[in-house]
Amino acid sequence: MKNKFLSVAIILVLGGMVAIVAAAAPRPQSRAQAAEWDPSAAKPCDRACLVGIMDGYMNAIFAHDPKAVPPLALDVRMTENTGQMDVGEGMLWRSHVEPTTFKIHIADPVEGQVALQTRLKIEGRNALVAVRLKIDRGKIVEIEQLWDRNINDAAIPLLTTPRETLVNDVPVSQRSSREVLIRAANSYFDALEGDDGGIAAFADDCVRHENGYQTVNNPPPGGRMMPAPMLPDPNTEQGKSMLKFSMMTCKQQIDSKTFAYMKHIRPRRALVIDEQKGLVATFPLFVHDGTRRGAAPDAPPGMLQNLVTMETFGIRGGLIHEVEAAPFVTIPYGLGNGWTEGSGR
Repeated sequence: MKNKFLSVAIILVLGGMVAIVAAAAPRPQSRAQAAEWDPSAAKPCDRACLVGIMDGYMNAIFAHDPKAVPPLALDVRMTENTGQMDVGEGMLWRSHVEPTTFKIHIADPVEGQVALQTRLKIEGRNALVAVRLKIDRGKIVEIEQLWDRNINDAAIPLLTTPRETLVNDVPVSQRSSREVLIRAANSYFDALEGDDGGIAAFADDCVRHENGYQTVNNPPPGGRMMPAPMLPDPNTEQGKSMLKFSMMTCKQQIDSKTFAYMKHIRPRRALVIDEQKGLVATFPLFVHDGTRRGAAPDAPPGMLQNLVTMETFGIRGGLIHEVEAAPFVTIPYGLGNGWTEGSGR
């Protein structure tokens, strides 16, 4: 019994000593109070910032180094030619890619988007490429890539140096409002859907380049009427008609109802509005369901395919002066753009 009481006493003494030591030991400092939210800490990404992110992304592609990509959001989404894939996959990432002198940047600090229309060398072959990035709080959340390597040498002269009006700043006093730029760009697609060139905000000197070919407003005796290397033969009736078409204005070509095979051009996504340059970049989906407005009910099916591209509009004074369309990526009718559910028909 005596030993039992002795054991209990020892335990109590030791417990007290532990308590004293614990009390004397320095207490860990309390966690510093979290700093209050400071709105000034949120730094906007202006035009130069957006272009810098795009250039950093492209440099990572040229270096074959996905780890060199500017910061990616955890839920970043990427497509190439409408197919969803991961950063590091696809033609641009898996091929030897080199830059050229042809590149047009369109940057939109309001929406945090930047687009690039360029000619690259992919495995030594000329290719037309479009890239769109969406930036949120300094991180890339969307990546869209389009490419086409079916480029003939005849297209290279217009794919060497961009038109100055697509890369120079618009004087501040001559800049159009954001709303006017958006309406002007959409008017182009409305005119094509309506077979009425008067709907579009066309300037008389509007010139459209498609995949590197001037397909409208060609000087006499005319040139290409479509984005293709061959020139019409002036010795045939068909060739004469094609040359005449190539000399029409942007408005006149649409008025001719030549584009009535386009069922609709929707969705017209991701308008990138660059007020500083007077540019609007769009990534529309052209839907061709095999019908043609005004055709007989028993007419054979026409073009049956869809097409995605990047169309850049140079807009000054509220009017469209330049259209740069490239690359053309064709996909089967019914397939969408990879971003909009239910698109494609």
